[in-house]
Amino acid sequence: MGKIFDVDHEVRDAGYEKMLAEASDRLLISRGLTWCPGCPHRASFWALEKAIKADGRDAYVTGDIGCSTLDVFPEGKRQINLLHAMGSGTGLAAGFGQLEAFGYQQPVIAICGDSTFFHAVIPALINAVYNESNMIQIILDNAATAMTGFQSHPGTGFNAVGDPAKRIDIETLCRSLGCEVVVSDPFDIRGTVKAIRSLLKMEEGVRILILRRACEIVRAKTEKVRPYAIRIEAEKCKGEECGICSSELRCPALFQDTEAGIASVKEDMCSGCGVCTDICPFNAIIREETA
Repeated sequence: MGKIFDVDHEVRDAGYEKMLAEASDRLLISRGLTWCPGCPHRASFWALEKAIKADGRDAYVTGDIGCSTLDVFPEGKRQINLLHAMGSGTGLAAGFGQLEAFGYQQPVIAICGDSTFFHAVIPALINAVYNESNMIQIILDNAATAMTGFQSHPGTGFNAVGDPAKRIDIETLCRSLGCEVVVSDPFDIRGTVKAIRSLLKMEEGVRILILRRACEIVRAKTEKVRPYAIRIEAEKCKGEECGICSSELRCPALFQDTEAGIASVKEDMCSGCGVCTDICPFNAIIREETA
């Protein structure tokens, strides 16, 4: 560039580069790719992991494009085994769901978001029903196209310019295909685990689980207040001896306070969703209603 524009340019010397590297190590914070605090997907994948382990048949999970994709990164639950392109999760699952004749015994689960469902999954789902595949389709319905900027989709109830539009109901659409359809709130951890296990036991046909809970960013904009205030009861918390809230749930608002020896809440990050209170085995995390 210097030669092209006839501008003198000096390359940074090795000493400066070394100083820059040292400063980066000290000042830059490593932030893993993860779901926002309060994201319903974190609870959904938590429940999925528990249900698959309880079932014991090592279900094969295909994923799709969207916020749910974050499951494959270290901060996720890593339940997704195969991820390719938008809409492909269901198409691939439809194929795997016909391999029983060849001795394939693993249950097959496909996961997509509500936006991806409307954008690319419906044709693949129809194909799965038509060809009598044995699979479960999980639709993470967070009422938003959250990954790419909260654009409208046929399930949001508004169009591209923000005007009211006829909302297409995912549950009604899926039932019209003759599928078994179950709806659950991902924040109801026990209920969601039970729903997944129940669908796994059915084994035959296309079964659909809609996990319905609004995106936390959408909820926060609308409600303007956190549902719960979260606090840690120090005498009950086992700290790093347990660490489930920080190392397994992996909510960015929870961390281990090494000085205090217990888990702690980052107040400025906590959404107040309350999911952490349900997964703590020692009942050390308390939620109190804010209203």
